[in-house]
Amino acid sequence: MKSIFPVFYNYNIFNLHYFVIEGEKESIMVENQNSGNERKNKNDVSSVEKRKSGESPMIPKSNDTIIQRFKKIPFFEHLTTEQLKKMLGICSKKEYKKYENLCRIDDEQENMHIILKGKVSILFKLGFELQNITPVGIVGEMGIFTGEKCSATITAVTDCIALKFDKAELFKLFSSDIDLYNKVLLNVIKDLSTKIRKNNEQLDEALYQIRASYNA
Repeated sequence: MKSIFPVFYNYNIFNLHYFVIEGEKESIMVENQNSGNERKNKNDVSSVEKRKSGESPMIPKSNDTIIQRFKKIPFFEHLTTEQLKKMLGICSKKEYKKYENLCRIDDEQENMHIILKGKVSILFKLGFELQNITPVGIVGEMGIFTGEKCSATITAVTDCIALKFDKAELFKLFSSDIDLYNKVLLNVIKDLSTKIRKNNEQLDEALYQIRASYNA
């Protein structure tokens, strides 16, 4: 599947992966050396306690190089540096094994993900499968903003790494920064519009093939 963000995917995603995955250890080590025991506070402790198995905190907020990489992700478009740091401060890096589900149909939608590495498929109730979602694609966002249950099963087609956002943490942040909420919501609407257009293209292609088979 051709990426819906070809320029970013072809040019920057591998650098992004390095800074997020490989560079994380270095960044955390530097931050620990600089901040020592004063680094922890109540918020830090509560965030760590909330991490589930297979999840890890995101990149330290002070790493400006990584911040600039993340600004290239369409979901974070138009966010200020401070707003982006807030977003990264509430998410975690989650690894999914091949065939592992990110969510199932009719589950409560408690999380949304931005794919950083690998591919996921989206299977709807009637058996329609959306083409693979590739790096910097968003999944699970609809239920987060509408309050509805998962409308599809999202499954890792390959081993995946994703940014995971908890619904409660997101809206807690949004309630304190309405400008951030408006920017993120606009980015989500743009992403959903792109998905709808691509779904329509897939349906048109399927109908064309069906008609061609009848006329053959």
